[in-house]
Amino acid sequence: MLIAQLHGAAGTRSFASSWIGLDVAEIVGLLQSALLIRRGSRAASPVTATVLAADAWFDLMSAAPKFPYAQAMFLACFAELPLAVLLGWASWHSLSWAAEPGMSSEKPKTSYTTIGS
Repeated sequence: MLIAQLHGAAGTRSFASSWIGLDVAEIVGLLQSALLIRRGSRAASPVTATVLAADAWFDLMSAAPKFPYAQAMFLACFAELPLAVLLGWASWHSLSWAAEPGMSSEKPKTSYTTIGS
């Protein structure tokens, strides 16, 4: 249904605000991931990795020929996809069952008390 509606019209509309929104989402995700890593959290951001990979794909598929396509390819190969791979790696290694054996032996510290003790 969507293909039939957009066929021939997708290239004529301006997607500038959509790209700006996607870039803002990437920046927020990268800042969130950096904050989590700095705090030593075991949760990385696989969502940001997915958004970066999707942005690279859509940039390549929607770029005009010649210089804009070369620019999209350069950014995909040297910025978006390497960052996506790095975040994917960090996400994978933040999982307790994927971490090295010595790293997952710590029990989480809790500060609650039970009633009646």
